[in-house]
Formats: sequence, structure tokens, C-alpha cells
Amino acid sequence: MKKSPLILAALVSIFSATARGADAAPPAGAFDLRQWKLQIPGPLEIKQLAGYSSAYFFLNKNREMVFHLDAAEQGTTPNTKYVRSELRHLPNWHITEPRSLSAEVRAVAHLDPDKVTVLQIHGIQEDGGDAPPLLRIALNRGDLYAMIKPDNEGERTDSILLKKGVGANWFKVEIAVKNRSLIISVDGQQKLTHSLAYWKYPNYFKAGCYPQATKGTADIFFRKLTVK
Repeated sequence: MKKSPLILAALVSIFSATARGADAAPPAGAFDLRQWKLQIPGPLEIKQLAGYSSAYFFLNKNREMVFHLDAAEQGTTPNTKYVRSELRHLPNWHITEPRSLSAEVRAVAHLDPDKVTVLQIHGIQEDGGDAPPLLRIALNRGDLYAMIKPDNEGERTDSILLKKGVGANWFKVEIAVKNRSLIISVDGQQKLTHSLAYWKYPNYFKAGCYPQATKGTADIFFRKLTVK
């Protein structure tokens, strides 16, 4: 059976990216990734991260975990028109269970439009089907925002400014879910408390590079990523 040009292009891109990153150190050498899997263009899922690195995902000389993408690349996951190099935390959880994610991140993006998501709480149906992303932590023209779904339908998004003028600088984010509330802190200062009493879906964390663009490149760097 002949493969379509789109599939062939995606395969070539995956193989060439893997080859370019073949000598890079695997991020699992510095980060605990035992409960994560990686989604990259193809779309392709990497479930064994212990020795994996590629041009999409590698450890740099400063032992920072790097996610790289050309936003014009083909090979998106279902239900989106944007490619991603993004970790998906495997355990699902409900808002009745206390959960937290802490990260130290910086973004070097040359995107058109200049928008990239670096952290998420994503919903999922009880049967494993797709549900809306409850939260995206995203940079929009260098400013940091929380993008929150205010209802279960997922048609609307509330955009809350967390910090202006982040640019390519490091920032620290803590996302906590407890007592059916979402609490977000940036650089040690609490920025947002939001009731989740309406939210019906199970959830999981995501982290990495998810541009809301189809032109340009983005590199997302992590010095810290922990989940409790």
C-alpha cells in the first residue's frame, strides 16, 4: 500500500529529527519521567523515555530539558491543527484529589502568531475520549497567561494575565488543585484562585512546547518539573 505524501513527509521529519538529536543527552537522565510519555509530530508517542532524545526533546549542556518545534511541520495529534513536542503525565485524577505541578520554565519563541502553551491541565472523558483543556499556561507576545475553561462545554476560554513582560526570561509556576479550587502562583506570588466546582472531567498534566501557530520555531526550556 502506498503511503500518502503527508505521511511520508511526517516520517521523514521524524527520522531526520531523531538523527539530529541522536547524540543529545536524554532528559530522563536529569528529570524523573517515569510517569510521563512524549507526544511529537507524526503524530508519534514515545512511552519509554529512559534513553530517548531527539531534536524535539533533549537535555542541553546546562542539564535543562528542551522541547523544540518548527510550527510549520506536519503531523498533529487529533483534535488540533498545531503540532506539539509535549509530555503527558500518565495518571488521571479528579478535582476532589489534591494535585500540584511545579515548574521553572523559559521560552525562546519566534512564532507567527507569537503564542505557545507550556503547561496544561487537560480534561479527559471517563471512557478515555477527548475533553476540553481545563487550563493552559501560555505565553502570548511575551506575557504569561492562564487560559481557563469556565464551563464543561469548552467553547469559551477566560484569559487571565499572570505576568507581563516575561519574554525569554525564566519564570516559576506552581499549579495546585485542592478543595475543588485551582490556585496558580508565579515566581512565589499567588496570582489566581478559581473555583472548579463545575468541572466534571478527570484530568492529567501536560508540559512542553505546544504552539498556537503554524509558522516559526519555539524552544521551551525546563530547569524543574515535579508533580505531586
